[in-house]
Amino acid sequence: MSTNNLCILWENTLGTLGTLGERPTKEQWAIWEALYPVDVIRKAILKTAMKNQSMNGEMSHDYRLRFASRVMMTAVQQSAEHAENREHLRQEFEGGAR
Repeated sequence: MSTNNLCILWENTLGTLGTLGERPTKEQWAIWEALYPVDVIRKAILKTAMKNQSMNGEMSHDYRLRFASRVMMTAVQQSAEHAENREHLRQEFEGGAR
């Protein structure tokens, strides 16, 4: 999924609030893409859209950006923690099987 597709997903699920300034800037997309895999960005957009919908569309633009960024950060941290846990369990299992 490209940046353009992610922009379209954002606009289709979160809208643009009627102005060009209400979608993430090119700089914001560049930061997200430098820090996170595309699938994490996509999931964060969808999770943000669900949160916005649960708030009857009342999330401010700033809140949408901060929420999406936090979802991305949390997803990457959890993924790293899960990988560490899997490795730890693998080592325990291999050590115990001898």
